[in-house]
Amino acid sequence: MKTITFSWKSIAVSTLFIATSMVACKDNTEDFGDEEATVQNSAVGDNEADDVSQVSYAAEFDNKSARTEKSLPTCAVVTNDKVNKILTIDFGTGCTGAYGRTRSGKMLIQYSGVLGDSTANRIITFENYKVNGKSVEGTIEVKDILKNGAGNLQATRKLTNLKVTFASGKSVTLNGSRTREWIAGAGDANPDNNKYSITGTVEGVTSTGRSFTQEITTPVIVDFACAKEGKFARVAGVVETTKVGGFGTRKRTVDYGDGTCDNTITITTFRRTYTITVD
Repeated sequence: MKTITFSWKSIAVSTLFIATSMVACKDNTEDFGDEEATVQNSAVGDNEADDVSQVSYAAEFDNKSARTEKSLPTCAVVTNDKVNKILTIDFGTGCTGAYGRTRSGKMLIQYSGVLGDSTANRIITFENYKVNGKSVEGTIEVKDILKNGAGNLQATRKLTNLKVTFASGKSVTLNGSRTREWIAGAGDANPDNNKYSITGTVEGVTSTGRSFTQEITTPVIVDFACAKEGKFARVAGVVETTKVGGFGTRKRTVDYGDGTCDNTITITTFRRTYTITVD
């Protein structure tokens, strides 16, 4: 019969090896739920920048237009400070109807030149602003507006600490610039027909500390005729999210669809593909 003996030294080394291995495994295990929440929330948060741009444009159009059918409901009080060149949209404590959504608080648009000038720069900020239960803060700047080679108006939209906080308490903050091309609806006297093509890259971080990069790999099409029906404004295009929490080699994509007006987007991570409903 063989006798097996252990020394205290060998036991200690083995224990240390096992403990180190367990820590290593733990450090390399993703929190999949948080990863997917990051992709979802960043997709929805990015859409809020589109929505804000549209509401500000609609307020300008309503302010200067003589047409009886307004884009914003009567509960949205719009005032124009011509001296300081600030257009304020006050949604009060709750205003429902602007593109099928409920809003509260204020949106402020600082404009250069004359109100309604399609080539004027604009800086949009917020005061206690919420939309469908999500709070929005930070700054959106629309600038460098010109006609591109296709004859369409094109602008740079810069996001500075654009923070969207969800009802759950989680948030996403976006920084960076994108190019927005106005591909339909310009000059038709109806802001609700506006359609845009968006390209570019932004950086972001979540309230749980996950940093990420969002790159549009197929131009995102934003259709406010769909938004007017209460559907999601983003109807087509693909966004690729990388560097989620440091896992830079793993890519996640958000597919906004084929142009159909609906409330769904398709998300693909390295482990699964699924569809969610968005507001």
